[in-house]
Amino acid sequence: MIHRVLNSKNFLAMVLAILTGTVLYIRMPWSMTTALVSQSWIEYFLRLIAIRDPWTYAGLKASYHVMLFTTPYVGYSFLLSALYIFTLRPRRAAKPQALPPYPAVETRSRLSLVLGEVHNPRLPIPAEKPRWLVIPERGLFTGTMIIGAVGSGKTSCCMYPFTDQLLGYRAADPQAKASGLVLEVKGDFCHKVREILRQRGREEDYIEISIDSEWAYNPLHNDLDGYALAYGIASLLNNLFGKGKEPFWQQAYTNLIKFIIILHQIGFGYVTLFDVYESAICLDVFEKKMRQAEENILGKSFLAVPRETFQPHACELAELGFEADESGQLYRAADSPAAREGLQKLGIEPNIQHEPSPAGVDLDKKEQLDSVKRWYNGDWKNLDKKLQSSIVEGISVFLSLFDDNPRVKRTFCPPIDLYRQNTPQTSGRKPLPPIATLLEQGKVIALNFPVSMNPGLARAIGVMLKMDFQRAVLNRIPHISADTSKVWRPVVFICDEYQHFATVGENEPSGDEKFFTLSRQAKCVPIVATQSISSLKTTLPGETWRTLLQTFRTKIFLALSDDFSAKIASELCGQDEKWRVNYNISESGHDSRVSYLTGKPLADKAHISTSKTYSQQRDYRFDTKTFTELKNAQSVTLAYDGLDPLPPLYCYLKPYFNDVDKSYFRQLSDGQL
Repeated sequence: MIHRVLNSKNFLAMVLAILTGTVLYIRMPWSMTTALVSQSWIEYFLRLIAIRDPWTYAGLKASYHVMLFTTPYVGYSFLLSALYIFTLRPRRAAKPQALPPYPAVETRSRLSLVLGEVHNPRLPIPAEKPRWLVIPERGLFTGTMIIGAVGSGKTSCCMYPFTDQLLGYRAADPQAKASGLVLEVKGDFCHKVREILRQRGREEDYIEISIDSEWAYNPLHNDLDGYALAYGIASLLNNLFGKGKEPFWQQAYTNLIKFIIILHQIGFGYVTLFDVYESAICLDVFEKKMRQAEENILGKSFLAVPRETFQPHACELAELGFEADESGQLYRAADSPAAREGLQKLGIEPNIQHEPSPAGVDLDKKEQLDSVKRWYNGDWKNLDKKLQSSIVEGISVFLSLFDDNPRVKRTFCPPIDLYRQNTPQTSGRKPLPPIATLLEQGKVIALNFPVSMNPGLARAIGVMLKMDFQRAVLNRIPHISADTSKVWRPVVFICDEYQHFATVGENEPSGDEKFFTLSRQAKCVPIVATQSISSLKTTLPGETWRTLLQTFRTKIFLALSDDFSAKIASELCGQDEKWRVNYNISESGHDSRVSYLTGKPLADKAHISTSKTYSQQRDYRFDTKTFTELKNAQSVTLAYDGLDPLPPLYCYLKPYFNDVDKSYFRQLSDGQL
């Protein structure tokens, strides 16, 4: 209260002077002035002035009345100023209060994510009443991206705490606990996820895919048709090795892979990436599998010759596999190029016999097989050999990764016997169930394939697993729309070092930017972390990084070490009106001259003037310097709660190894950061 009074000392002095002057005006009117001095001469003197100069008399009277008010005002001003100078002390900063109780994960009735604590939104100083920055469920579905340089605390301050909150939400409820996919490149994050699940009582929900794990994962074993699988592989090739200006090559890759996959799907009901590689590099293998598929679909084909024709060439035909049938009048051999070539050399025209399959002929598979034959005989075989080699080489550089490493081949190209029921397994591996099934069971799938083992293969496997996950998540949308009364569990997508797995489709139907724009309806919570915006720009073609960046409505900027990322972060935080103070100092002189001794100008009359002006200008809320000087666990956050975008503000993160209820500034002073 005393601060407000003394800060308004001029107004208070005026009020007190008016009150005092009014009292003096009543108690000491002009007529009573003579009572203060001798009436013998002052009264005579005043009457003389009134007679000789009435205006002077009126002025004296008016001055008396004015000084009844001004004199108290001067006195009160002097007194209050003295109090202001000698007694008023600068206001001390308010002592920051303790943080509100941290909303424990076990007590949350709705899915939410606590990013950190908020003090002064614009200045890195403690506030009297700090609060938690909480993103509700509807905001989590719009995606969160964490951007920070090496050592800025992305993993310890964001990925670990955020993962614990999401996977710990309603961990004991089998119908509501979160499922998801975890991708990383270093190999340690998966172990932390497993530890988090163990602490939450969900260790059995952890499924790890790695070279040494018990699970085998075939990226091509799903319900997609041949074209969709081929298109996905071709898109992956573009993201791994770049997309050329000539669209012919991608179309050729897609066409070749498509028909190889179709052949295996209809003929054998199973296909792996090794099967595609083997059939692409060797035409003899492809032709052999085409004949085997024809036998599986249409039944076995035989070349038959009568007894009379067989006897003159018995030795030669026996070597080709001809044997007598039950009647003994015909000799048959399995239809093969070698048998046809041998008969042609002997000048024998065989009869072709078909032995139908016990299950009958599937007309759809027969028509698909005919399409494969038409493509092979009418298209592929007519291409120039050099062109064929170029097309095959374009895909073999990627598919050969699943052939030169036996451990990789056993994990990601398992044999079909592994998927057959009631078949004893000697490899000790189990086939990974469909991704959609695992997600609805509340499982957390983690790919533990460190990039140090094989960077290209690690990224390829991660991208294919991510594409399977995205497809499974988007397939939830029609089911969720059809049954709104059911409690649908949230699905999380957690990716550390996201720049290694990011893919965009541009004008193609695939790509992360298209998935993230649709994943909200599927109740997917994407949480990704990357070192910088420059990393995404380097990985992705053209300006597609901008399209991908805008799909994440919540962005957490930690310390940045490159100017491009800092500039983009500053621009994303926007501008606002700020008051700028300008000072101007000028010096002027009269009768100036030059000193003969020093050679400097002199002036007898000189004066210096200063001026201070204010102007309003638009400027960035946080400049680039702010982002490069952020401390560990300190961030500038652009948050979105699902309805309204929150203004950019300072947010102080909570490292997983510190007490969550201890304020950031207390941890900083104690050296815990």
